[in-house]
Amino acid sequence: MARAKSQVSRYIVAMKNCILFLTALLLCANLNAAPQVLDIDWKDSARERMLPLKIRVPDGDGRAPLVIFSHGLGGSRDGGKAWGEHWSANGYLVIHVQHPGSDETLWKGEGVGAPKQRMARGATPEQLLGRVDDVRFVIDELTRLQTRFDTPAWIKRVDLSRIAMTGHSFGARTTMALAGERFPGPIKSVADARITAFIAFSPTVQGAKKTWTERYGSMTQPFLSVTGSIDGDVMGTGSTAKKRAAVFDAQNAGSKYRVVFVDGDHSVFGGGNVREAAWLNRVTGEDHASTSATTAKVIQDKTNAITLQYLDAYLKGDAAAKSWLTSDAEKVLGDAGEWSHK
Repeated sequence: MARAKSQVSRYIVAMKNCILFLTALLLCANLNAAPQVLDIDWKDSARERMLPLKIRVPDGDGRAPLVIFSHGLGGSRDGGKAWGEHWSANGYLVIHVQHPGSDETLWKGEGVGAPKQRMARGATPEQLLGRVDDVRFVIDELTRLQTRFDTPAWIKRVDLSRIAMTGHSFGARTTMALAGERFPGPIKSVADARITAFIAFSPTVQGAKKTWTERYGSMTQPFLSVTGSIDGDVMGTGSTAKKRAAVFDAQNAGSKYRVVFVDGDHSVFGGGNVREAAWLNRVTGEDHASTSATTAKVIQDKTNAITLQYLDAYLKGDAAAKSWLTSDAEKVLGDAGEWSHK
Protein backbone atom coordinates (compact mmCIF):
# COMPACT_ATOMS: atom_id res chain seq x y z
CA MET A 1 0.00 0.00 0.00
CA ALA A 2 2.78 2.43 0.92
CA ARG A 3 4.53 1.60 -2.32
CA ALA A 4 1.34 2.29 -4.29
CA LYS A 5 0.88 5.66 -2.53
CA SER A 6 4.46 6.53 -3.32
CA GLN A 7 3.94 5.78 -7.01
CA VAL A 8 0.77 7.89 -7.03
CA SER A 9 2.65 10.76 -5.37
CA ARG A 10 5.44 10.55 -7.94
CA TYR A 11 2.84 10.49 -10.72
CA ILE A 12 1.13 13.59 -9.32
CA VAL A 13 4.46 15.43 -9.05
CA ALA A 14 5.35 14.43 -12.59
CA MET A 15 1.98 15.67 -13.88
CA LYS A 16 2.40 18.99 -12.06
CA ASN A 17 5.87 19.41 -13.59
CA CYS A 18 4.47 18.57 -16.99
CA ILE A 19 1.68 21.13 -16.60
CA LEU A 20 4.17 23.77 -15.47
CA PHE A 21 6.36 22.99 -18.49
CA LEU A 22 3.46 23.21 -20.93
CA THR A 23 2.31 26.46 -19.32
CA ALA A 24 5.80 27.91 -19.76
CA LEU A 25 5.77 26.86 -23.42
CA LEU A 26 2.40 28.55 -23.94
CA LEU A 27 3.63 31.72 -22.25
CA CYS A 28 6.69 31.77 -24.50
CA ALA A 29 4.52 31.22 -27.56
CA ASN A 30 2.26 34.08 -26.52
CA LEU A 31 5.25 36.33 -25.95
CA ASN A 32 6.59 35.49 -29.40
CA ALA A 33 3.17 36.16 -30.92
CA ALA A 34 2.61 39.46 -29.10
CA PRO A 35 2.11 42.56 -31.27
CA GLN A 36 5.26 44.49 -31.98
CA VAL A 37 6.06 48.07 -32.96
CA LEU A 38 9.51 48.43 -34.48
CA ASP A 39 11.37 51.56 -35.55
CA ILE A 40 14.02 50.61 -38.09
CA ASP A 41 16.00 52.31 -40.86
CA TRP A 42 16.54 50.69 -44.25
CA LYS A 43 19.12 52.00 -46.70
CA ASP A 44 18.46 52.03 -50.42
CA SER A 45 22.08 51.78 -51.55
CA ALA A 46 21.21 52.37 -55.20
CA ARG A 47 19.94 55.86 -54.31
CA GLU A 48 22.08 56.41 -51.19
CA ARG A 49 18.84 57.05 -49.33
CA MET A 50 18.04 56.08 -45.73
CA LEU A 51 14.38 55.37 -45.03
CA PRO A 52 13.02 55.50 -41.46
CA LEU A 53 10.22 52.94 -41.07
CA LYS A 54 7.73 52.11 -38.34
CA ILE A 55 6.57 48.49 -38.46
CA ARG A 56 3.37 47.33 -36.76
CA VAL A 57 3.32 43.53 -36.52
CA PRO A 58 -0.05 41.92 -35.63
CA ASP A 59 -0.65 39.15 -33.10
CA GLY A 60 0.00 35.57 -34.12
CA ASP A 61 2.56 33.88 -36.30
CA GLY A 62 0.65 33.37 -39.55
CA ARG A 63 0.97 35.20 -42.85
CA ALA A 64 -0.44 38.74 -42.78
CA PRO A 65 -1.50 41.11 -45.59
CA LEU A 66 0.69 44.20 -45.92
CA VAL A 67 -0.53 47.81 -45.66
CA ILE A 68 1.92 50.62 -46.47
CA PHE A 69 1.24 54.16 -45.21
CA SER A 70 2.80 57.33 -46.66
CA HIS A 71 2.72 60.51 -44.53
CA GLY A 72 1.80 63.98 -45.70
CA LEU A 73 4.16 66.85 -46.47
CA GLY A 74 6.28 67.61 -43.40
CA GLY A 75 5.33 64.38 -41.64
CA SER A 76 7.23 61.35 -40.38
CA ARG A 77 6.90 57.62 -39.78
CA ASP A 78 4.68 58.51 -36.81
CA GLY A 79 1.98 59.66 -39.24
CA GLY A 80 -1.15 57.56 -39.64
CA LYS A 81 -0.83 56.17 -36.11
CA ALA A 82 -4.57 55.78 -35.48
CA TRP A 83 -5.11 53.95 -38.77
CA GLY A 84 -2.03 51.76 -38.42
CA GLU A 85 -2.86 50.72 -34.87
CA HIS A 86 -6.39 49.74 -35.86
CA TRP A 87 -5.35 47.78 -38.95
CA SER A 88 -2.58 45.98 -37.09
CA ALA A 89 -4.94 45.06 -34.25
CA ASN A 90 -7.10 43.37 -36.88
CA GLY A 91 -4.47 41.22 -38.53
CA TYR A 92 -2.59 43.51 -40.93
CA LEU A 93 1.14 44.13 -40.94
CA VAL A 94 1.54 47.88 -41.38
CA ILE A 95 4.65 49.75 -42.53
CA HIS A 96 4.74 53.55 -42.13
CA VAL A 97 7.35 54.99 -44.50
CA GLN A 98 9.14 58.28 -43.83
CA HIS A 99 10.20 60.09 -47.00
CA PRO A 100 13.44 62.13 -46.76
CA GLY A 101 13.15 65.44 -48.56
CA SER A 102 9.42 65.87 -47.93
CA ASP A 103 9.35 64.91 -44.25
CA GLU A 104 9.51 66.77 -40.93
CA THR A 105 13.03 68.03 -41.62
CA LEU A 106 11.44 70.62 -43.94
CA TRP A 107 10.09 72.68 -41.06
CA LYS A 108 12.05 71.54 -38.01
CA GLY A 109 15.15 73.42 -37.03
CA GLU A 110 16.80 76.24 -38.94
CA GLY A 111 16.32 76.91 -42.62
CA VAL A 112 15.92 79.61 -45.26
CA GLY A 113 12.44 81.13 -45.26
CA ALA A 114 9.34 80.62 -43.15
CA PRO A 115 8.27 77.06 -42.28
CA LYS A 116 5.51 77.16 -44.91
CA GLN A 117 8.02 78.18 -47.59
CA ARG A 118 10.34 75.37 -46.57
CA MET A 119 7.42 72.93 -46.62
CA ALA A 120 6.46 74.01 -50.15
CA ARG A 121 9.96 73.17 -51.40
CA GLY A 122 9.26 69.54 -50.60
CA ALA A 123 6.12 69.34 -52.77
CA THR A 124 7.84 68.85 -56.12
CA PRO A 125 7.46 66.25 -58.90
CA GLU A 126 10.97 65.02 -58.06
CA GLN A 127 9.97 64.41 -54.45
CA LEU A 128 6.80 62.63 -55.55
CA LEU A 129 8.84 60.28 -57.74
CA GLY A 130 11.26 59.77 -54.85
CA ARG A 131 8.34 58.76 -52.64
CA VAL A 132 7.11 56.28 -55.25
CA ASP A 133 10.59 54.77 -55.40
CA ASP A 134 10.64 54.57 -51.58
CA VAL A 135 7.54 52.39 -51.65
CA ARG A 136 8.91 50.27 -54.49
CA PHE A 137 12.13 49.78 -52.52
CA VAL A 138 10.25 48.63 -49.41
CA ILE A 139 8.40 45.98 -51.43
CA ASP A 140 11.60 44.97 -53.25
CA GLU A 141 13.51 44.69 -49.99
CA LEU A 142 10.81 42.58 -48.35
CA THR A 143 10.88 40.30 -51.38
CA ARG A 144 14.67 39.98 -51.19
CA LEU A 145 14.81 39.43 -47.45
CA GLN A 146 12.17 36.71 -47.53
CA THR A 147 14.63 34.51 -49.42
CA ARG A 148 17.21 34.67 -46.62
CA PHE A 149 17.34 31.96 -43.96
CA ASP A 150 18.31 34.42 -41.22
CA THR A 151 15.63 37.04 -41.93
CA PRO A 152 13.56 38.35 -38.97
CA ALA A 153 10.33 36.44 -38.25
CA TRP A 154 8.12 39.46 -38.95
CA ILE A 155 9.42 39.71 -42.52
CA LYS A 156 8.61 36.07 -43.16
CA ARG A 157 5.03 36.79 -42.11
CA VAL A 158 4.43 39.42 -44.82
CA ASP A 159 2.11 38.14 -47.55
CA LEU A 160 3.42 39.95 -50.62
CA SER A 161 0.52 38.72 -52.72
CA ARG A 162 -1.82 40.97 -50.67
CA ILE A 163 -0.62 44.59 -50.50
CA ALA A 164 -2.55 47.84 -49.95
CA MET A 165 -1.10 51.32 -50.42
CA THR A 166 -2.42 54.18 -48.27
CA GLY A 167 -1.41 57.75 -47.52
CA HIS A 168 -2.46 61.22 -46.39
CA SER A 169 -2.23 64.47 -48.40
CA PHE A 170 1.12 64.26 -50.25
CA GLY A 171 0.97 60.62 -49.22
CA ALA A 172 -2.41 60.43 -50.96
CA ARG A 173 -0.76 61.78 -54.11
CA THR A 174 1.89 59.09 -53.70
CA THR A 175 -0.92 56.53 -53.38
CA MET A 176 -2.67 57.83 -56.50
CA ALA A 177 0.56 57.71 -58.50
CA LEU A 178 1.11 54.07 -57.57
CA ALA A 179 -2.56 53.37 -58.41
CA GLY A 180 -2.05 54.47 -62.01
CA GLU A 181 -2.66 58.22 -62.22
CA ARG A 182 -1.36 59.37 -65.60
CA PHE A 183 0.92 62.40 -65.81
CA PRO A 184 1.74 64.92 -68.52
CA GLY A 185 5.29 64.78 -69.81
CA PRO A 186 7.66 61.89 -70.51
CA ILE A 187 6.73 59.81 -67.43
CA LYS A 188 3.13 58.84 -68.06
CA SER A 189 2.61 56.31 -65.28
CA VAL A 190 4.46 54.89 -62.27
CA ALA A 191 1.78 52.35 -61.30
CA ASP A 192 2.88 49.26 -59.38
CA ALA A 193 0.97 46.08 -60.30
CA ARG A 194 2.04 44.37 -57.06
CA ILE A 195 -0.37 46.54 -55.07
CA THR A 196 -3.95 45.25 -54.82
CA ALA A 197 -5.92 48.10 -53.25
CA PHE A 198 -5.56 51.78 -52.37
CA ILE A 199 -6.81 54.20 -49.69
CA ALA A 200 -6.20 57.94 -50.16
CA PHE A 201 -6.79 60.28 -47.20
CA SER A 202 -7.29 63.88 -48.43
CA PRO A 203 -6.53 63.22 -52.11
CA THR A 204 -6.96 65.88 -54.78
CA VAL A 205 -7.35 66.18 -58.52
CA GLN A 206 -4.71 68.06 -60.50
CA GLY A 207 -4.88 69.99 -63.76
CA ALA A 208 -7.84 71.19 -65.83
CA LYS A 209 -11.16 69.39 -65.41
CA LYS A 210 -11.22 68.36 -69.08
CA THR A 211 -8.09 66.26 -68.45
CA TRP A 212 -9.41 64.42 -65.40
CA THR A 213 -10.91 61.46 -67.29
CA GLU A 214 -7.64 60.78 -69.07
CA ARG A 215 -5.59 61.38 -65.93
CA TYR A 216 -7.60 59.29 -63.48
CA GLY A 217 -9.58 56.94 -65.70
CA SER A 218 -6.76 54.40 -65.83
CA MET A 219 -6.90 53.78 -62.05
CA THR A 220 -8.66 50.43 -62.38
CA GLN A 221 -7.82 48.82 -59.00
CA PRO A 222 -10.10 49.14 -55.92
CA PHE A 223 -9.78 52.67 -54.52
CA LEU A 224 -11.21 54.41 -51.43
CA SER A 225 -11.10 58.21 -51.03
CA VAL A 226 -11.48 59.64 -47.50
CA THR A 227 -11.99 63.40 -47.13
CA GLY A 228 -14.11 66.05 -45.41
CA SER A 229 -16.30 69.04 -46.14
CA ILE A 230 -13.63 71.46 -44.79
CA ASP A 231 -10.61 69.48 -45.99
CA GLY A 232 -9.26 72.57 -47.71
CA ASP A 233 -6.27 74.21 -49.35
CA VAL A 234 -3.72 74.22 -46.52
CA MET A 235 -0.68 75.01 -48.68
CA GLY A 236 -2.20 77.44 -51.18
CA THR A 237 -1.98 75.01 -54.11
CA GLY A 238 -5.67 75.03 -55.03
CA SER A 239 -6.53 71.72 -53.37
CA THR A 240 -10.01 72.69 -52.21
CA ALA A 241 -12.49 70.41 -50.47
CA LYS A 242 -14.40 70.05 -53.76
CA LYS A 243 -11.26 68.98 -55.62
CA ARG A 244 -10.45 66.44 -52.94
CA ALA A 245 -13.91 64.90 -53.28
CA ALA A 246 -13.67 65.04 -57.10
CA VAL A 247 -11.08 62.24 -57.30
CA PHE A 248 -13.93 59.74 -57.00
CA ASP A 249 -15.93 61.55 -59.70
CA ALA A 250 -12.97 61.49 -62.09
CA GLN A 251 -12.44 57.73 -61.75
CA ASN A 252 -14.22 55.12 -63.83
CA ALA A 253 -16.72 52.84 -62.13
CA GLY A 254 -15.58 49.56 -60.61
CA SER A 255 -14.75 49.08 -56.90
CA LYS A 256 -14.48 52.83 -56.25
CA TYR A 257 -15.62 54.30 -52.92
CA ARG A 258 -15.70 57.72 -51.25
CA VAL A 259 -16.58 59.10 -47.86
CA VAL A 260 -16.89 62.86 -47.26
CA PHE A 261 -17.17 63.59 -43.55
CA VAL A 262 -19.13 66.61 -42.36
CA ASP A 263 -16.74 69.17 -40.82
CA GLY A 264 -13.70 66.98 -41.45
CA ASP A 265 -10.60 69.19 -41.80
CA HIS A 266 -7.25 68.32 -43.37
CA SER A 267 -5.45 67.35 -40.17
CA VAL A 268 -7.97 64.83 -38.89
CA PHE A 269 -7.23 62.49 -41.80
CA GLY A 270 -3.54 62.33 -40.91
CA GLY A 271 -4.44 59.73 -38.30
CA GLY A 272 -2.88 61.47 -35.32
CA ASN A 273 -4.22 60.55 -31.87
CA VAL A 274 -3.86 64.19 -30.80
CA ARG A 275 -5.50 66.96 -32.78
CA GLU A 276 -2.96 68.60 -35.06
CA ALA A 277 -4.76 71.76 -36.21
CA ALA A 278 -2.58 73.94 -33.97
CA TRP A 279 0.55 72.38 -35.48
CA LEU A 280 -0.71 72.99 -39.01
CA ASN A 281 -1.61 76.60 -38.24
CA ARG A 282 1.81 77.20 -36.69
CA VAL A 283 3.74 75.70 -39.60
CA THR A 284 1.72 77.33 -42.38
CA GLY A 285 1.26 80.62 -40.55
CA GLU A 286 -2.44 80.62 -41.34
CA ASP A 287 -5.71 79.84 -39.60
CA HIS A 288 -7.69 77.00 -41.13
CA ALA A 289 -11.18 75.73 -40.48
CA SER A 290 -10.77 72.96 -37.94
CA THR A 291 -12.69 69.96 -36.68
CA SER A 292 -13.90 69.92 -33.08
CA ALA A 293 -12.48 67.26 -30.77
CA THR A 294 -15.89 65.55 -30.52
CA THR A 295 -16.34 65.40 -34.29
CA ALA A 296 -12.74 64.27 -34.76
CA LYS A 297 -13.40 61.26 -32.51
CA VAL A 298 -16.49 60.33 -34.53
CA ILE A 299 -14.56 60.66 -37.80
CA GLN A 300 -11.70 58.56 -36.50
CA ASP A 301 -13.98 55.77 -35.27
CA LYS A 302 -16.01 55.62 -38.47
CA THR A 303 -12.91 55.85 -40.66
CA ASN A 304 -11.42 52.90 -38.81
CA ALA A 305 -14.61 50.90 -39.37
CA ILE A 306 -14.88 51.75 -43.08
CA THR A 307 -11.22 51.27 -43.96
CA LEU A 308 -11.07 47.91 -42.16
CA GLN A 309 -14.10 46.61 -44.06
CA TYR A 310 -12.49 47.82 -47.29
CA LEU A 311 -9.19 46.09 -46.53
CA ASP A 312 -10.98 42.90 -45.50
CA ALA A 313 -12.92 42.97 -48.78
CA TYR A 314 -9.94 43.43 -51.08
CA LEU A 315 -6.98 41.94 -49.22
CA LYS A 316 -8.70 39.07 -47.39
CA GLY A 317 -11.34 38.34 -50.03
CA ASP A 318 -14.11 38.72 -47.46
CA ALA A 319 -17.40 38.64 -49.41
CA ALA A 320 -19.40 39.88 -46.40
CA ALA A 321 -17.10 42.92 -46.06
CA LYS A 322 -17.46 43.70 -49.76
CA SER A 323 -21.23 43.50 -49.46
CA TRP A 324 -21.08 45.75 -46.38
CA LEU A 325 -19.44 48.49 -48.44
CA THR A 326 -22.46 48.70 -50.74
CA SER A 327 -25.25 47.85 -48.31
CA ASP A 328 -24.35 48.89 -44.76
CA ALA A 329 -21.60 51.53 -44.94
CA GLU A 330 -24.04 54.37 -45.56
CA LYS A 331 -26.18 53.33 -42.58
CA VAL A 332 -23.16 53.04 -40.28
CA LEU A 333 -21.93 56.45 -41.44
CA GLY A 334 -25.29 58.04 -40.65
CA ASP A 335 -25.33 61.83 -40.60
CA ALA A 336 -21.54 62.00 -40.02
CA GLY A 337 -20.90 62.14 -43.74
CA GLU A 338 -21.78 61.16 -47.29
CA TRP A 339 -20.98 57.73 -48.74
CA SER A 340 -20.63 56.99 -52.46
CA HIS A 341 -19.70 53.87 -54.44
CA LYS A 342 -19.65 52.82 -58.07
